[in-house]
Amino acid sequence: LRSGTRWPSEGMADVGDATWLRGGLTQGPRDENSVRFTGKDGGAVVFALTDSGRAMELRYEKPANETIRVMGDALAIADDGYVIIPSREGLLIPAEGDKAFKRAFGTSEYEGCHMNMLGFVKAGAALIATWDDAYVFPEVERVVSGGSKLATTFELRGGAESVRLMPLGKGDWNTIAREYRKYAETRGLAITLKEKVRRDPHAERMLGASNAKLWTCLARRMNEESTAEESVRVRWTFDEAARIAEHLHDDLKIDRCLFMVGGWTEGGYDVRHPDNLPANPECGGNEGLADAVERIQKLDYVGCLHDNVQDMYRDAKSWDPGYIEKRPDGSLISGGRWNGGRAYMVCAPKQLELAQRVQNLGAIRELFRPWSYFIDTTYAVGPRECFDPVHPIGRNDDIAWKIRLSDYARNTFGIFGSECGREWALPHSDFFEGLVGVSGRYYHNLKPQEELGAQVIPFFEMVYHDCRVCYGKYGYRADEAAEYVAHHVLCARPLHYHSFPEHLYWEAGPSETREKNAQAAYTRSDSGWAEGLHPYDVFLKNTHEILGPLNYVTAHQRLTAFEYLSDDCDVRRAVYGDGDGATKVTVNFGQSPAQIVSETGGRTVLPAWGFIVESPDFVAFHARFWNGQDYGDGALFTLRPTDGKPLSDSAGIRVFHAFGPGTLPWRGTSYEVKREAVVAGGIR
Repeated sequence: LRSGTRWPSEGMADVGDATWLRGGLTQGPRDENSVRFTGKDGGAVVFALTDSGRAMELRYEKPANETIRVMGDALAIADDGYVIIPSREGLLIPAEGDKAFKRAFGTSEYEGCHMNMLGFVKAGAALIATWDDAYVFPEVERVVSGGSKLATTFELRGGAESVRLMPLGKGDWNTIAREYRKYAETRGLAITLKEKVRRDPHAERMLGASNAKLWTCLARRMNEESTAEESVRVRWTFDEAARIAEHLHDDLKIDRCLFMVGGWTEGGYDVRHPDNLPANPECGGNEGLADAVERIQKLDYVGCLHDNVQDMYRDAKSWDPGYIEKRPDGSLISGGRWNGGRAYMVCAPKQLELAQRVQNLGAIRELFRPWSYFIDTTYAVGPRECFDPVHPIGRNDDIAWKIRLSDYARNTFGIFGSECGREWALPHSDFFEGLVGVSGRYYHNLKPQEELGAQVIPFFEMVYHDCRVCYGKYGYRADEAAEYVAHHVLCARPLHYHSFPEHLYWEAGPSETREKNAQAAYTRSDSGWAEGLHPYDVFLKNTHEILGPLNYVTAHQRLTAFEYLSDDCDVRRAVYGDGDGATKVTVNFGQSPAQIVSETGGRTVLPAWGFIVESPDFVAFHARFWNGQDYGDGALFTLRPTDGKPLSDSAGIRVFHAFGPGTLPWRGTSYEVKREAVVAGGIR
């Protein structure tokens, strides 16, 4: 009624597709908030107003646990409408497009729906669909013949019975995010970082912290059957791991870091799980690892150990088929072929049982005392089923047991994180690794533009930026990562550095680099702070100086306004917070320079993957032209107060210069900054 938009646009929506619905429905009891229709062969459909009349719940009381497909016509969208999918950062799929597709975004599935919602906009009116059951599988389809349109069907499998629709009136993606955040707060999901820091003060060191990870200190590879060793390689000893952390802190002046160590376990990375102890002797054993964690945390970095309790290998001392998920016929369910050979999937309640053993998490904490712990795959793998009669579970049970595992690990170590990230994990953990991106891309398998004609938008930040520390995952090439850096700038998220060269890499000096192109922009060091350093250090220093402070100043703000500034959608702006304290982030995702007007620089020209950040406490830009200064192919500067005051009131501004011409016009004075300098405070 608030928007004048009907769902569906014309006629009446079909009640759903199931055998028991085809015989027709008869109206039954009703009251002021609900009406019930019963089927001839059993079952019923209930329409009920909820949330003081602001939402309608469509509930199917099935005669059995059969699958029902509903709302395929009710939520059809054409013209300039679109659907918002909360997969990783988020997808905006427009109705208009020349790519026909049909794709399911299953609840909590890998690159499925990572929040239990979808957003819809049609004719300028916004609507949210929400649900509670892991057996809900939304399916989005674009049909291009006869005019492009999107249809969204909810497939309710097993015990899933309901979907709620929340019409919002006139609105867009910002409206959907704002209103869904309110709903999430009522569900106890939006636990803020302020609350998490109060729970564990070490969590404050995660704000603005880059993610430095040594994945495979010991890289042992077994054959498929886990019966024979194929190779073994020490990539870093535990002493070398600590020395890398010290190098980041002392030489590169990286102030905040989540320093993660993988491959510390007895067999090495992804080998002989779940039997972790003792720490492998090849890298230094228990004493070496304990010393490394202590040295890392003396730097005020958050030390973190990487573990996995979902995969079990046949050569583990604890190998027991009783732990493994079973198919209905009783056969074991296997997982991937990893370093340790063929993994087998441990059932969720058994994962907790293994973690709680005397020799597992409790002993690891007592031996090494890390402030943080990471259990791989827990949030990445979609909800599981097990048909073992001793420990049968369904998809919802799987999530419930993983929540218990998260709570146990978090209570044991203080700070806990896992892979990718799911909305249901927000109150039970502190960081996600893999939500922002994967291997230098937006997604692991999904190709948004090529497959769906979709845009990636920072929808997660619009709902939960102030509730979560988030990173991407896996390694990538720094000289192919400018777009990936730009994505992290827009999302105000620190980068993950998962491709460290082996051993004490910087001692070998600079290595050969490939010819530079636009995607290599953030590996530049000409005339800047990191000139002459190892290429990996150049990229790490340049990007940390942007993304660490940006994340720190926005950590307690939600992304309140996202907009496209150009018709081609290449120039994008994200505003974190409100009013005078807001942080404005403008990024050029196009291949050509883009001209904008900025508050601090007036006419500003951004190169491909360039940006400008403007906040009371932080200014940064990668620009070709700013504040009257021509920077040729581009320069990168950041500005931060030295005394904790806003830039406008600070007595001194610390200027970091990454690359390009070193001239910085500031408050009527032109400064020459080679690496870094402190200049007079105040904005202009």
